[in-house]
Amino acid sequence: MKRLFLLGVIGFITVLLVACSDDGQAAENMYEHLENSVEIESGFHEAQEELVGIEQEENELYNQMIEVNSEELEEVEGIANEALELSEERKQLMEDEKNSIDEAKEEFDQVESYVEDLEEEAQPAAEDMIAKMDERYEAFQGLFDAYMNSIDYDQELYNMLTDEDLDGESLDQQVEQVNSSYDEITEAQETFNEYTNEFNDLKREFYEAAELEVSFSEQ
Repeated sequence: MKRLFLLGVIGFITVLLVACSDDGQAAENMYEHLENSVEIESGFHEAQEELVGIEQEENELYNQMIEVNSEELEEVEGIANEALELSEERKQLMEDEKNSIDEAKEEFDQVESYVEDLEEEAQPAAEDMIAKMDERYEAFQGLFDAYMNSIDYDQELYNMLTDEDLDGESLDQQVEQVNSSYDEITEAQETFNEYTNEFNDLKREFYEAAELEVSFSEQ
């Protein structure tokens, strides 16, 4: 069985406001909400390293389970219980990440009220940026659902390995289901990362169109 690590690190651009042109207050207000959203979402980034570490530890336990003689059921059960506990920790981390994303999206959504007050040439860039964030948010929902479903399949597999009457066909089917769920995560993750990169580009274009003088540094 291959473990898929969730490495969907978001490549947000950190923006430092240097000065604001005379285009009006709307662009500057949008800037504040955009960068507050980035700060809120930092919790999402911080959880990634911990999540990867837990996945690695859980994978090691799985390898131990399949190497233990099937007659040593008590030993398998002990390892399976450890793996189940780690999978529950992954669930909680993903819930925490989702909360960060949800809160950041609520902050981001406040920019919409300022679009009509922007200079006319900046409005299309703002609308494109907002539309892409909406797509990115929906992509994360898909990624979250796929990841949580995969944990359920992992847990079913761990429980099956403690069954002394387990047959090879049932095990193979469950492993196939687990691997299929990892494929779904990979696809969802790629979409999420693609939309994130596109959003970063569109945010930069909006700042330029709004004539906000900013300096950019990659996070």
